[in-house]
Amino acid sequence: MSEQEKLPPGTLMTLAIIFLAGLVDGLDATIVTVSLPTMAQEFGITPTHSSWIMFAYVVGLAAFLIPLGKMAKNGRVRKFMLLGTALFGISSFLCGISNNFWMLVFFRLIQGISAAMMSSVLPSMVVHMLPVDRKGLGMSILGASSGLALILGPVLGGLIVSSLSWHWLFYINVPICIVILLMAMSHMPKDAPRDPDKDPTMFGGMGVMLLIGSVLVLMEDLGDSDMNLWGRTICVILAVIGSILLIRSIKIDKKRMVISMEMLKNREYLVVGSAFLLCTIVVAGAQYLMPYMLQHYWGLPTFDSGIYLASASVAMVIFVIPVGRMCDKFGCKWPAAMAAILRGTFCAIMIYMVYETKEPLLVIIPLLVLGVSNAFSGTAQPTRMIHHSTPGYEDESTNFMLVVNYVASALGCVLFAMVFGIFSPGQIEELGKDGLMNGFIPTMWMSIALLVLALICTLSVKNKIVKKE
Repeated sequence: MSEQEKLPPGTLMTLAIIFLAGLVDGLDATIVTVSLPTMAQEFGITPTHSSWIMFAYVVGLAAFLIPLGKMAKNGRVRKFMLLGTALFGISSFLCGISNNFWMLVFFRLIQGISAAMMSSVLPSMVVHMLPVDRKGLGMSILGASSGLALILGPVLGGLIVSSLSWHWLFYINVPICIVILLMAMSHMPKDAPRDPDKDPTMFGGMGVMLLIGSVLVLMEDLGDSDMNLWGRTICVILAVIGSILLIRSIKIDKKRMVISMEMLKNREYLVVGSAFLLCTIVVAGAQYLMPYMLQHYWGLPTFDSGIYLASASVAMVIFVIPVGRMCDKFGCKWPAAMAAILRGTFCAIMIYMVYETKEPLLVIIPLLVLGVSNAFSGTAQPTRMIHHSTPGYEDESTNFMLVVNYVASALGCVLFAMVFGIFSPGQIEELGKDGLMNGFIPTMWMSIALLVLALICTLSVKNKIVKKE
């Protein structure tokens, strides 16, 4: 490496922190998926019920990311990284020692909140802690950590569950968090003084957390009724309180609103965001149900099913850069449309395979199609949201885009669990292949309907090609 190419002092450490923090967050969103059937059997719960294990994590992220993202940029980068990492490590250990289902769900929620704290500071680290000519490298490192987590998660999850137990899916986070903490404490600079005028109002922050969290919990309960009347009533009350607090925050200080009204008035932004939401709902629901189909319908061992699921991630990583170049050159409209079309193709192939073939090796074909669709969706649709964001609100629209992603992930678990539970109630041992098929097929038809709506939204907004200045 020449003198000009050498990294400035401290840059390598910053990149290492960004990479490890992104990796541990991404792993926890993927590593658990392949072990859901094992956990469902051990806890004696239904496949529908097991969606809470995934749901709790993403609802913590979705509910807290908007207010924490605004707060992190205002003199809390180091504080949030240290606090979030420590809490993530502790909650991971507590997930591992959980001896009942609801204890695990509770600590998964804490994991999600701490992950939101960590995720909220990573873009700020790229912007403020890296030299101007290394910011692209920082974003690529962040993207690489997510890509690696997508590939490693299912494989590592299958290997751990096969050779140890599901508890170790969470224990492995602890040493990684310790390493991140040590590096952050020794390397990250002290936070700048906070500006009270840049923080979201307390009413706004509390309102968005209560509203998103309570509405998602109510929707999850539709899939498999776990709460009694009192629980549902409390959720409704919290949702109403959250709405009132959000409205109150707008009246108090429009400049400090947690979600800008100027951004939400942008029709094009909302329409392309809706397409992203619908496409992500489908992929999140498929990721939740596919381990059950692979392990209990096609009879694959846990490790083998992890390899199958990882094939989709490999396909995504291979295609993501070419899709990104396509978006830069021709705009994002047609790549975004291709995301919906490819995911619809995945659903159609899965319907055919469940009816016509019992050969598990052929499942690789639709999984590869799903992976390619992820490359189109994960690149074209978020980029399109940025291109159509309200001028002057690009940072806020990017943060909101992440929230849409996590809300859609939670909704995917909710909707697929609800539909599957309607057609295939009961524990996994009782369902058999016919029971699994009866629940899975309607989820695929529902997905096709959602993807048609996503395609309509995508095509209704004009293409935009952003040129370099």
